[in-house]
Amino acid sequence: MDPVHYEDYRPAERASYQEELDAVVAQVAQRTGASVEREAVGRAVRTAHGKTYGLLKATVTVGDNPGFHGQGIFARPAEYDAVVRYSNGLGHQRPDHQLGAACGMGVKMFDVPGPTLLSDEPDTGTFDLNLINNEVFFANTAYDYMVIEELFAELPEGLANPSRRKTWMAEFLTRRGALTDPDGWLWDELFAMLSFTTVPRRNLLSYTYNSMGAFRYGDHIAKIRTVPTAGSLAALTHQIVDVHADNEAFRRTLVAEAAERDHSFELQVQLNTDLARMPVDNTSVKWPEELSPWVTVARVDLPRQDIGGDDNLAAADATSITPWRSREEHRPIGEIQRVRQEVYRRSSIERHRINGQQRSEPVSSAQLLG
Repeated sequence: MDPVHYEDYRPAERASYQEELDAVVAQVAQRTGASVEREAVGRAVRTAHGKTYGLLKATVTVGDNPGFHGQGIFARPAEYDAVVRYSNGLGHQRPDHQLGAACGMGVKMFDVPGPTLLSDEPDTGTFDLNLINNEVFFANTAYDYMVIEELFAELPEGLANPSRRKTWMAEFLTRRGALTDPDGWLWDELFAMLSFTTVPRRNLLSYTYNSMGAFRYGDHIAKIRTVPTAGSLAALTHQIVDVHADNEAFRRTLVAEAAERDHSFELQVQLNTDLARMPVDNTSVKWPEELSPWVTVARVDLPRQDIGGDDNLAAADATSITPWRSREEHRPIGEIQRVRQEVYRRSSIERHRINGQQRSEPVSSAQLLG
């Protein structure tokens, strides 16, 4: 099947969107400020992806992609200096055994041609990818995000505590009672949330990381993911991540692997071929691979390196990554993607202000990592 044309997608428009978005942004700003006391680590912490595991130098090499897959920055061969940041998905600074296994891989490329989609930094030259080790997401509207963000802050206790689990899921399913008709309950979103609890704790370099949300892909629409190359996966020696024996198991494993050998990922895209069966506005539904296979369009290489110092964690924590630091040819689409634009920006502004960190985009991996 040929891929859907970008112009054929019609975004859903809701009259209450802006009011709900404003409430979400205010909520995230408040929680960011409150995190100084809540997390007790002497600084503000992200409301999601609060614990960083490391920042690595990388190179992104775009291949010769013919036809439908040769779009935007993937239209011609190129090589970009980059960094990759690994983090835990929850907004806490805790030992690993008190956190879930949902982890993120953020990619930041440098010196990419064209203006970004962020109006306050159009000429930075950076291009970001926000990816996580699961295929689906659990919020699809600004209102969903507003209600679920508060419930998300209770994790992992909300689902781990038997006395809270059922009421937590009921509040999630019904938007805390706002949805009275069972036909409107958030079943897709609940199943997507619960799928995160089944992610195994593994070496961070062994996961497949997904965009979950959709993007414009030049003339088409796509999702993005990274997959370890077969050789890189086979070479991993630190397979066991025992969070009960080591409070910092994810980071120590990452530091050890990075110091011992090179690692590599295939960067792949899945083109949308059916807007009904591959919905853009419902990120809680997996796009069937039988309708459209994943195709490799670039490679992410992590050279052997030392990331064991505290300065590496400081650089990782100060690094801002957002799907809207992109290009028009790869514009994020869908309501929850639009929500992320302002939520991520405001969260970054508040966190850097509270922590006394300069908020400016780096120009190279060397600036961040030396």
